[in-house]
Amino acid sequence: MKLFRSIAALLRGGAPGFSVLESELLVEAQRRLDAGRADQLKRRVESVNLVQRLDGGREVNAYSIKNGKPAFDESLRLLGENDERELAKFSFRTSDGRHYKGSIWLVNGQLFSLEFDNITEHILDCHPLDLDLSICI
Repeated sequence: MKLFRSIAALLRGGAPGFSVLESELLVEAQRRLDAGRADQLKRRVESVNLVQRLDGGREVNAYSIKNGKPAFDESLRLLGENDERELAKFSFRTSDGRHYKGSIWLVNGQLFSLEFDNITEHILDCHPLDLDLSICI
């Protein structure tokens, strides 16, 4: 089943899940949220089966695809608002000393994207060092 998901995601122009780097940023955001929102974010991350990285990984969009279409589970909303909101801001460095900044975004109250100030396609399997993350909601 995992192989099928990987092939399907590649055909849609993406990956079936988050990278090491992206996952660690999302776990840190979960740690800093209250228990209810942390659980909703965790469940949303687990539901994502298509991750599209644009512009060298500067923008990372997350989708839950069901029956070939994006699906949004209302129970996974962190906010009741129907617009874009910044969930968190972060900064970190890599083992070679490069510094990165970025944000995690909600759309219609749900996790939708991560944005970075530089390309990340070459550091997807790296662990962020000196990670500083603050919640914005």
